[in-house]
Amino acid sequence: MTAALALAAGPAGAAAGEWPAKPLRMIVPAGPGGSSDPTARLLADEMSKRLGQPVAVFNRPGAGGNIGMAEAARAEADGYTIVLSWTGPLATNMALYKAPGFDSRKDFSPITKVGCVPNILAVNKDLPVQNLKDYIALSKRRPNGLTYGSTGTGSSWHIAGAMIQQEAGAKLVHVPYTTPGTATTDLLSGQLDSMLPLVIMMVPYVKEGRVKGLAVMSTTRSPVLPQVPSTTELGMPELVSDTCFALLTSAGVAQPIIDKLNAVANQVLADPQVKTRLEASGITVEGGTAQQLGDYIKTETVRQAEIVKAINAKAE
Repeated sequence: MTAALALAAGPAGAAAGEWPAKPLRMIVPAGPGGSSDPTARLLADEMSKRLGQPVAVFNRPGAGGNIGMAEAARAEADGYTIVLSWTGPLATNMALYKAPGFDSRKDFSPITKVGCVPNILAVNKDLPVQNLKDYIALSKRRPNGLTYGSTGTGSSWHIAGAMIQQEAGAKLVHVPYTTPGTATTDLLSGQLDSMLPLVIMMVPYVKEGRVKGLAVMSTTRSPVLPQVPSTTELGMPELVSDTCFALLTSAGVAQPIIDKLNAVANQVLADPQVKTRLEASGITVEGGTAQQLGDYIKTETVRQAEIVKAINAKAE
């Protein structure tokens, strides 16, 4: 029996002491094949081993993650529906959309933070800069500034560039693309000066010397590109931009179930093989308590709202 069929065949519910008495579903508010999908499927497989029940992954793309998040928010508060989300739907969308269909601070019970992937400042190999300070200085010297590509208004790529403009005074021109592949092609050909994707996207290009990686926008270096300095070590700790993944369930789920989900998720994240696989995808694994995740969501929602307001971003 597949996980999805087992899910449909399971009992209607179970008391906290009997939980889990049937399969779980993990909603991913994005389509299959995206950066979140391999992480979700790895976590689902490993959690199912420890829970003794299948954990089936359901992709629910649309509206920047809002459709899947709204579905997860409406789920019964029994702990059988969890969601793997990230900074965009959890924090940025609260300011970017007038009516996202959920409130990440009220409609969910946090489980744990999985980890974060920083954005990287990547530039065309022929751009006459060698580091972040060179890049900022060159942008100010050029009459029209430097271009940077993104996957759309309000995306982490866009916000990362806007932060460099605001915090460092760089003169940058935002160029939104519909697909990351097109932006990468233009960066490689020199049609685009720079872009700020998640670090994992640039690993082969930086290693092959086809682009220059100037800085990862993080407090520490990335394990997938350890030769690239972090913005914090370069003396710009205010330039931190990343996508953090997290596990949540519906608001109102019984505390013993939250505690068990947290314990199991942290066991998975502490597994050396799991950690190695996540780090290979660019994720710096964190884990931690449900309270720590709740505090992160509250703080990050405020921070993202300030950035969205400053750059006057609106959902497309």
